[in-house]
Amino acid sequence: MTESAARGLSAEVSQDRCVGIGMCALSCPGGFDFDDAGQSFFQPEGTWTDAEVIEAADSCPQSAIDVWRDGKKLT
Repeated sequence: MTESAARGLSAEVSQDRCVGIGMCALSCPGGFDFDDAGQSFFQPEGTWTDAEVIEAADSCPQSAIDVWRDGKKLT
């Protein structure tokens, strides 16, 4: 588990909005990957920082990434 995950930061990718552009993986390569359908998913056990995850959410042109900390939505 990453230090960030231990503090309660997590992200969720809306599969309804994700079109697989990949800005999230560019911003946070240790936190996002793609499934066989070409859609992004968050890797909670990956190597990432809070800032990278938030940047990934902010850079998503489809606003498909929600970031949460301790049950509260940040983005």
